[in-house]
Amino acid sequence: MVSKLKVVLGAGAVVFVLAAFMLPPAAYADPCLTVYTDSPCTYHYDPAEYYTVGPGDPLYDPMFDRGGEVLIDINSNEIAYNVYQAANLTGFVMDAVNQGFFTTGTDLDVVVDGFNNAPTTYVNIILVFDRVEPSWCQPAITVNGNPVSYQAGLGWYYPIGDLVVTTPTPYGNNYSDVVIEHVVWGNCSGVRIWAFADLNHDLKREAGECFSAFSHDLTVPAQESTWGAIKGMYTE
Repeated sequence: MVSKLKVVLGAGAVVFVLAAFMLPPAAYADPCLTVYTDSPCTYHYDPAEYYTVGPGDPLYDPMFDRGGEVLIDINSNEIAYNVYQAANLTGFVMDAVNQGFFTTGTDLDVVVDGFNNAPTTYVNIILVFDRVEPSWCQPAITVNGNPVSYQAGLGWYYPIGDLVVTTPTPYGNNYSDVVIEHVVWGNCSGVRIWAFADLNHDLKREAGECFSAFSHDLTVPAQESTWGAIKGMYTE
C-alpha cells in the first residue's frame, strides 16, 4: 500500500537540539532544518532540553498554550518558539528516547522550516527518510511524484534545492521561510523525515541532531515496542 504525504521544509534544526539552531548555519557543518507536518501533531521533547508550564506559572503565556501547557527552553527559560512553527501543534509529550513532531497518516504536508535568529540561506537541502518501522521493511516513497534515492549510512533521500530565509516571525527576533514538498510513502508503518543543508555535497551529515517529523500509518501493523506504542497513543 502506498500513501501520500506532503512535506514542508524550512531553515532551522529539525528535531533535537534547539540551541544549535539559534546560531547562523555557517557556524555548523551541514546545518539541519526544522521539519514538521501541516496535520495535527504532538511534539515529543527531551526533558534535558525543555520543560512545560501551565496556568499560574510566571512563564505561562496563553497565546502559546497547546493542550494546557507551554513549552519552555530549559537553558534560556524562554518559550521554544521554533517548536511553535508547526501551525497544527496540539500538545507535548516528554520523551527521552525520540524527540520530534509526531503525527498519524501518510497523506500530509511536511514542512521544513528555515527558522533562525538571522536572515540566512540554506543551500543544497537534502530531504531524508529513515528509521522505517519495522526495520526490515522497504518503503515506497516519492517526492512530488518523483522516486527517491538511497544512500547507505544516510537512508532514502531527495534533493530539494536552496532556501533563502528573510521573513521575520510574528513574535520578532527570528526569521522563517519554508519549502513545501508533496511526499507519498507506504509499505511500512512508520518513517522519520528530516532535512539538512549538504554544504559539501557528500550526502553526509557531520553535525548533531535535527528537529524531525515522525509519520506513521495506523493501518499497517507496527512492532509493539516502537510504533505499536505510538499507535496506542492515538487509538485510546
